[in-house]
Amino acid sequence: MGKRELRESLKSDIDNLFKSPEVAEHEFQNATKRQKVFKQSSSTPTKPSTSIERDPNKPRIDLRLTRLGDGQRLDCDTLAHLVHYTVFGSALQRPRWLNISHHRNVLQSLVIRVNVEEDFFTTTNLSFPNEFFDRRWIELDSDISNRSLFWNSMMKVQLTIQEQVRRKSDKMQKIFQKTGKHDKSHFILTTTNLADRNFPFPGVEGVVPTKQRYKKLCSSSPLFSVDCEMCETDLANRALTRISIIDENEATILDTLVKPEGRITDYLTRYSGITEDMMKNVTTTLQDVQKAVQNLLPPDAILVGHSLEHDLQAMKMSHPFCLDVGHVLNYTNNGASFRNSLKNLTELFLGARIQSEFGHCSYEDAWAAMRLAQLKIQKGIIFGNTSFGWKFSEYAKQNGLVEEKCVKKKIVSIPCTGCSEPTVVECTVMNCRCRIVPGPSQCVHCVKLGDSEQGDFDWQETLDIDTNKTTSPIEKYLKKMNTVMCAFDTTVLDTFPTSSKKVRSKPPTKFSSTETFVNDVSSEMLNDSLILVEIDKEKVDAPESTDSDQGDVQDNAEALNGMLEKLVAATSKNSMIMMIFSNSYKSILYLRIK
Repeated sequence: MGKRELRESLKSDIDNLFKSPEVAEHEFQNATKRQKVFKQSSSTPTKPSTSIERDPNKPRIDLRLTRLGDGQRLDCDTLAHLVHYTVFGSALQRPRWLNISHHRNVLQSLVIRVNVEEDFFTTTNLSFPNEFFDRRWIELDSDISNRSLFWNSMMKVQLTIQEQVRRKSDKMQKIFQKTGKHDKSHFILTTTNLADRNFPFPGVEGVVPTKQRYKKLCSSSPLFSVDCEMCETDLANRALTRISIIDENEATILDTLVKPEGRITDYLTRYSGITEDMMKNVTTTLQDVQKAVQNLLPPDAILVGHSLEHDLQAMKMSHPFCLDVGHVLNYTNNGASFRNSLKNLTELFLGARIQSEFGHCSYEDAWAAMRLAQLKIQKGIIFGNTSFGWKFSEYAKQNGLVEEKCVKKKIVSIPCTGCSEPTVVECTVMNCRCRIVPGPSQCVHCVKLGDSEQGDFDWQETLDIDTNKTTSPIEKYLKKMNTVMCAFDTTVLDTFPTSSKKVRSKPPTKFSSTETFVNDVSSEMLNDSLILVEIDKEKVDAPESTDSDQGDVQDNAEALNGMLEKLVAATSKNSMIMMIFSNSYKSILYLRIK
């Protein structure tokens, strides 16, 4: 067939290119149904016993592309995640956009990337991919065309939360065995955690840092628990009206009401414990509180709280060292984005009740967060998190948890040593714990006039450095029987593990022709768990022309077709075959279990 006829035959197929993941999945399912109908109609009804029975243990791929979200396509990271999952199995989280049944039976994974010309998709028809993959393919995200990004993604494994915890836990256990206690710094939210949870950062307009310069954390870095109560105003949904800060001994170091900007439209008394009478003569401003906090906290202070980002947002302050008890304690295993309420955490782990029908108290919430944080540090990173096998029922039975009862005592107003003004808030919650603890010696206005201790580094300057390593080189995951063949130009990688015996390089540039390269790769791939191959179509030699082809422009499509078939044939049974055709403006994926 000549080029002109070939273009015409392909034009209708090109018009039906998948426009979205939803259409791709629909076409995928329809093609599967058509294939089943064809097999049933072509089978001989008189001899049903001669039909080949399907292996029940054979891996199968079931696409769920709608889970990617509207308009989202598969990109470098998602494809790499799938490849790594087929190689390393349950050590990684299962991709949410597809299901692989019997994934442990996938013996090999072959990834073939073919770099093609701009007119490839309108002028070329490869018979082997169409037949082997039943003409089922998916259009990919634009970042697939970036070769360096693509291969770097394949060579770096995305660490799961469980893997990060395991590695951190191993390190912490060594410290625990040596010192008898866990380091507080191991429970601090990472910079990425702070960003994901919308914590305020320095440099953002209106945000004030708790310190101009901070100090590195150590085992003696102190904990300070903070909690804020908010109201609604005509300028903001959440405006600060009370703040309480306590130390590790549960003593109050700051407790004051705050006059918000704008007119208060709802005191939210049921949740905040704040009433109109309490706020009548309040003159303390947000700026007063910010200055007092800067003077009170040491440069290596660790702020403790529950959903701490909301408190810091109300304070309009940023802080680098945060321990959120809602992040480190999870008794329902509902994922990293879900946090159990402070009330439930306190009742379950401390046997105490807070946030009663009489309202909230910021001191009491700060007290609960501090006690929970201290318990977590004492018990370790696995404690209180059912995601890692911890069970509350066993813990409660072993420790005989009983409800703590608060001693009734009338509040005593403590005058400030500097100006004789009250240093704590007259709480409206009945029998609140803030009634039975000593208050600070100075009020917020006297505290703000003091000096602020400074550290040796500016947090804003360090934010340019990514301290949260979320990927690991692929050789770190390879076990005894796992090996990887890198049959592509490894110079595009950021780093290549030259010292690893588990990863070997076989670049196509070392071979005289692409055909020789493919023959060599095919002959050696059987013992590898993962084979990564790259072919440039323009470098594939075209076959010699024949008399019947005279007048047609000779191309190398048939030669490329044969090479792809040879590579696939060289893999073992139950191998995952991923074939990608990519140019600067378009990339498509073929995917199948052999």
